[in-house]
Amino acid sequence: MSTESKAQDITDNLKDKFGKIIDKGAKAIQHGEETIEAAINAALSLRENVVMVRINKESLKKLDELVAAGLFKSKSESAAFLIREGIKAREDIFNKISEKIDQIQNLKEELKDIVSSEFTANKVDEEKQEGDSE
Repeated sequence: MSTESKAQDITDNLKDKFGKIIDKGAKAIQHGEETIEAAINAALSLRENVVMVRINKESLKKLDELVAAGLFKSKSESAAFLIREGIKAREDIFNKISEKIDQIQNLKEELKDIVSSEFTANKVDEEKQEGDSE
């Protein structure tokens, strides 16, 4: 048996095993009734943003394994899926981060208003003083 046919057999075997896993029970990923297929489709839809990252060898190996198993067409697709699932898995932290960012934005706006009103008040005082001295 040639190396190429062995590789094809291994690939087919992996596809079969992953197919059985998906069919038998890995229907719920993180939240509710979402199936692996639905999660993959959602992660890969509307991917209009490009992000360049450097990853270690172990992470690269895992991305390659997902591609070799036939679950994804490319490392980019597998990375997009894993990023989406990682964010979903830590949604509680991202919600807290969003809340804090909103608070920071509100404080920045308050500071701008304070500074703006101070400058306006000082300018009015200066103009009034100039008018009184004439």
